[in-house]
Amino acid sequence: MSSKKRKMEELSVDEFMLGDFDSDSDKEDTAVHQKQNQKKRKNEGLKKKEKQIASKQQKKLQEASVNQKQTKISDLKNTSKTKKTSKTHTQSLEALKDKDPEFYEFLKEEGKDLLAFNESDDEDMSSDDEDQDDEVQDDDSDKEEDYDDIPTSSDEEGDLHQPPQELEVASDVSMSDEDEEEGAGEEDDKEEEDKPKKKEKKNKGMLVTSKMIKDWSDTVQKTPSANVLKEMISAFRAAVHQAGSEVESSKYRVEGSAVYNAVIRMCLTLIPAALLKHLGLPPLTDLQKPVLPSKSNTKWKKIRLEIKSYLAAVLQLLSEITETSMVNVMVKHVFKLVAYYVTFPKIAKALLKKMTNLWSSAEETTRVVAFLCINRQVMISQETMLEPCIKQMYIAYVKNCKFTSPTTLPLINFMQRSLVEILTIDTVLGYQYAFIYIRQLAIHLRNAITVKKKENVQAVYNWQYIHCLALWVRLMSATYPSEVLQPLIYPLTQTIIGTIKLTPTARYFPLRFHCIKMMNTLSESTNTFIPVLPFLLEVYVLGITSLKQKYQEKENS
Repeated sequence: MSSKKRKMEELSVDEFMLGDFDSDSDKEDTAVHQKQNQKKRKNEGLKKKEKQIASKQQKKLQEASVNQKQTKISDLKNTSKTKKTSKTHTQSLEALKDKDPEFYEFLKEEGKDLLAFNESDDEDMSSDDEDQDDEVQDDDSDKEEDYDDIPTSSDEEGDLHQPPQELEVASDVSMSDEDEEEGAGEEDDKEEEDKPKKKEKKNKGMLVTSKMIKDWSDTVQKTPSANVLKEMISAFRAAVHQAGSEVESSKYRVEGSAVYNAVIRMCLTLIPAALLKHLGLPPLTDLQKPVLPSKSNTKWKKIRLEIKSYLAAVLQLLSEITETSMVNVMVKHVFKLVAYYVTFPKIAKALLKKMTNLWSSAEETTRVVAFLCINRQVMISQETMLEPCIKQMYIAYVKNCKFTSPTTLPLINFMQRSLVEILTIDTVLGYQYAFIYIRQLAIHLRNAITVKKKENVQAVYNWQYIHCLALWVRLMSATYPSEVLQPLIYPLTQTIIGTIKLTPTARYFPLRFHCIKMMNTLSESTNTFIPVLPFLLEVYVLGITSLKQKYQEKENS
């Protein structure tokens, strides 16, 4: 045979019989056996390690038992050091011999001095009590440290559990009722000590009194100054934050409903007039356009930040009040301060949002005053406030005209008229938004015509859609003749006609009548001809045909 291994197919019979039968399967078997041997070696190594660890643990436990016995010996030595007679000691040793004979034998081997106790040793030992006590304490501390290092059988899970110095016993055994009451009293005292600390955090600042309020009001009416206005504003802010349960470091502290009401009343009645006097601005009526404080005014620079904080506090208080009478008073106060709000863009946006919410959802009197605030705010800063005002008012109008009833219909008409008044301030900007929103209505109508599903039809046949058409009809009627808005009359009319033709059934006759009314008002105000008669005749024709069908059914029956 050659030195190199050949395949089994190439071998002859003699060579096969003389060969060592090293096939591929044999190689695999040998590899498997090698792996098994390696595993066995690893397991044997692990077992040896475990045996070594166990032997170490046993040695440590034996050392711990020896240490425990030595501690017992030290305890016996300490007891022997006391001023007892030898008789009592021998009696205790005899009792120990009966109770624990193994430990007694251990004493014979290790502590022969204890068993051979004489009365003469009593005096010698009593003289050396203090020195030996110190040595015993040191020995005990060393033994405790050694004891902590002893591992248990579950050494991998954690350290050895150390028993507490004093065992816990049930409350009815260890602690009497008097002790329980004392403990409860201590807890109550701790809680009472903690409560004033919390109050100190909340109630920092000088306490506002009625005398202080009277002095401020008198000085503001006579000679308003920046210092007095700052004091009043800080007191107002403290009252507002207290009402809103907010903890804020302030100069003053307001306590009691009487003082709170006095502070609010003082600021609402006196601050607007005091600001006009202090800044040298002319007094205004409700219809006049207010004059803004100039940036070059030194008095305005000194009090500008305080006025900003006061305006923010007024808005916060307005958002927290729910009573209608107080809301009306606050909105009237805001109306007097609109010129100051406009000087701060962020607060002006917050004011617009709040007034739009009241304009669309509050009661009638509050709606009117809120719209006056919006109108004045837009008239003062038309460039920055008109566009967001149109967006917010239109969205609020659409949201609040979803449900129509005899009680809500006058409020919806008020929103239409007031929104049209805002849109007519700038007809170019009004045209842009009117075009966008009329186009949206036309898209909803086209989707309902092309895809005749229930959802698409309901997107057109609802009160929101009808009131939006009525809004733009009112705008076209109010602004005629307007070269800017006149091109929107035709697409608006086609949208109304398409709404009628969407589902021409007797069920939607009331909606048809609303659409016919809108086309009549649009035709009358804009002097444009809109054919309305065909839509009325369809109602009569459909009504007559339905009556004939019912009459024929009765005759046939």
